[in-house]
Amino acid sequence: MSTMRGHEAARTRRWLVPGLCVVAGAGYAAVFLAHHRPIAAVIGAGVMLAYALVLVIFSRRSEAVALLREDAPDERRALITTRAAATTLYALMVLSVIMLFVQLARGADPGAWGVVSGVGGFVFIVSIAYESRRR
Repeated sequence: MSTMRGHEAARTRRWLVPGLCVVAGAGYAAVFLAHHRPIAAVIGAGVMLAYALVLVIFSRRSEAVALLREDAPDERRALITTRAAATTLYALMVLSVIMLFVQLARGADPGAWGVVSGVGGFVFIVSIAYESRRR
């Protein structure tokens, strides 16, 4: 019984990312159409639908695409995804801190860069404290 549930969960999970692409495409279309930009609506929705299609078609041929689709995760793939997420986080935090200082150097309000840097730093500190106690 539990094996059947595991297969159903894996099958459902395989379609999560492509499904979210379809939802995001509809969201892009709705926002752009609300602003009377039909060409942008078609392009935005088209990009998301094309990405979903690439994930569905090529996930069996390419491990990288399967990882992007979150298809059949195992320990190795989970580790790859975790490392990629950490690398992405570090790159985004470096960018946000650099842009924070650029805005400050210009004498401007750091705005969203200050918020992103502050929230990112705070969450990182809290996560380190939590994970160090948990493990």
